[in-house]
Amino acid sequence: MIHNKNWLLLAPLCLLFLNAPLMAQTIKIATIAPESSSWMRDMKAGAAAIQENTEGRVKFKFYGGGVQGNDKQVQRKMRTGQLHGGAFTSGGLNRFHKDADIFALPMLFDSIEEARFVRDRLEPMVRERLEEAGYVNFGLAAAGFAYMMSNRPARTLDDLKGSKVWIPEGDPVGFAALRALGVAPVVMPVTDVMTGLQTDLLDSITAPPVAAVVFQWHTQLKYLTDVPIAYVYAALLIDKRVFARVSAEDQVVVREVMEGIYRKFDKYGVSDNEEAMEALLNEGMQGISPNPDEIMEWRQVVQNSHQKMADDGVFDPRLYERMQSLLEQVRAGE
Repeated sequence: MIHNKNWLLLAPLCLLFLNAPLMAQTIKIATIAPESSSWMRDMKAGAAAIQENTEGRVKFKFYGGGVQGNDKQVQRKMRTGQLHGGAFTSGGLNRFHKDADIFALPMLFDSIEEARFVRDRLEPMVRERLEEAGYVNFGLAAAGFAYMMSNRPARTLDDLKGSKVWIPEGDPVGFAALRALGVAPVVMPVTDVMTGLQTDLLDSITAPPVAAVVFQWHTQLKYLTDVPIAYVYAALLIDKRVFARVSAEDQVVVREVMEGIYRKFDKYGVSDNEEAMEALLNEGMQGISPNPDEIMEWRQVVQNSHQKMADDGVFDPRLYERMQSLLEQVRAGE
């Protein structure tokens, strides 16, 4: 039998658990962004605003520069509770939901305007699916198009054969697209790309020019093929189980601040990427422009690969069909 005095002893402990969501919560976030990057500066400013507006109940701790490992390692640490979230580019988002990188399908869009048209109509669905999978998110932030940068000119499919093209870990769609083009992709984490270029394990990458500048990859490359390869974006994900420890009132504060930051990233990401591309070309990287017929051949080969992956359930075939319908609509000027 438990006596009343025992209940009195247990009462403070019970109150502690009942009040757990109201206790201070430090949310640990990993990113490959360098400590000195504008992304890190803005995120730390947002974290300071959240800490102030929640009177210290919610704090953020950021681990920059890839010190917590690649996307796969960060995901594993999120599962074990060592980390609570991370900033991921589109190529890594499919680890959390198979449709999260749907806008980054290679050679899907011809222009930023097309990408924006489709995103505006389908992004809410993608964000909802991430939430349903257990990941709080604050919107997608465009980084613009990725382009092929290489150490030999790539104008035709034959030029690509034998190339050692980097593909990020966990990007089955990009991997399949390169294989369809007759290229044997070299899979490695983002953190190893510079070493790969320096040691000749790689001779080509597909990346946004702004990323090539930030990570200094451009110093190892000579040519830029002026064909948009993939629309790249990023998102911050936080494990819902951790976010649930934050009071409802403070959750609103976090969402308002972080969504505002990601709207800012989304607004300036494309122009920053275009400026980086112009800077690379002005500083000596040589631009390569394949003829339109060649580009059409690349696109047809890659899109056949997409359809097969949709049919195989790698991503939602209905969502892919809806994207194709929207593309037809915007290209028809509707």
